[in-house]
This record gives sequence, structure tokens and C-alpha cells, in this order.
Amino acid sequence: MRKHEDIFGQVSRLAVAVALCIAAMLAVYALAGRFTNTVLLGALIGFVLAMGNFISLCITVSNALDRTVKGDNPQKAQLQIQSSGVIRLVVLVIIYILLFRAKFCDPLATILPLLFAQVSLKLIEFFRKDESEPTKKDGDTTP
Repeated sequence: MRKHEDIFGQVSRLAVAVALCIAAMLAVYALAGRFTNTVLLGALIGFVLAMGNFISLCITVSNALDRTVKGDNPQKAQLQIQSSGVIRLVVLVIIYILLFRAKFCDPLATILPLLFAQVSLKLIEFFRKDESEPTKKDGDTTP
């Protein structure tokens, strides 16, 4: 059960961070006078694709780790994660190509949320408190 709480926590933090980035992006579009329904639709689709990509990654890594803990080959788990990455990338490229060919949404507004997710993940990881480190008491000067 703890595993699902960790995944939900990561997904929710990422969703908030990406939503804030998208709000800033939409504000820039509005200030530039380029805000349209296609931009808004692109931002929404981009958000869904970015979050779906991350959730898929979480599920794949979680399943691979579970199999490794149960005694499966670690190289097999690593191969599963790598192949999942390639499949996710191919699926995203196909979806983006179909969306852009249909002129359904603004391409930049659709792609940027995926990049926002990558940057947000890096920032979230950078500022994450390491739970394995002991907390210092007042007056404790040991490194």
C-alpha cells in the first residue's frame, strides 16, 4: 500500500507543477495576443499526455521492481523499463503527428507540457527531502 501512496504523491506533485507551468504559458500566450481555443486545447492535451507518460513510467518501474524483489532477473527488469521507454516515445510521437496533421491544436502549446514535466521532475527531485538522512537536533553540529 505504501508503494501506491508514493506513486500518488509523485503524480500529484508533478500535476501541480505542470499545471502551474501551463498557467504561466497560457498567460504568456494571452499577453502576446495569441491565446486561442486551439492553444487552450493544446495545453489540455499536452497536460494529459505528459501525465499519462509519467504514470505509465511509474507503473512500469514499480512492476519491474516488484518482479526483481520476488527474485526475477534484474537485467530483465532493466530491459523491460528500457523497452517501455521506447514504446512510450513511439506512442507519443504518433499521437503528436496525428494531432498536428489534423491541425487540431497548437503544436507548441501541446509539446511544452511534456517539457514542463521533465523540468518539474528535475526540480522536484532536487528539492526533495531525503528520508534516509537523519534529522539534526537543535545544537547538533555533526555533518
